Amino acid sequence: MKFLIWALLAYLVYRMFAGKSAEKIVKKEPAAAETFQDPVCGVYIAEADAVVGRLEGKRYHFCSMECLRKFEEMQQRQ
Repeated sequence: MKFLIWALLAYLVYRMFAGKSAEKIVKKEPAAAETFQDPVCGVYIAEADAVVGRLEGKRYHFCSMECLRKFEEMQQRQ
């Protein structure tokens, strides 16, 4: 009978530590990508997916070339 109690206790301790190490692996999340708001249509876009334009040394991030062109047209009108 003592053997069964020790075996059960050992199994419970094993499961407790095995569960904690699995939680550490699962909870790792990738770093959040920085997002920027398109100044024309207002969509938020990740830097890796953005079309980047410059105006007077400042960087602007766009969701598409179409938004970049619209932005350039708006700046020329001003």
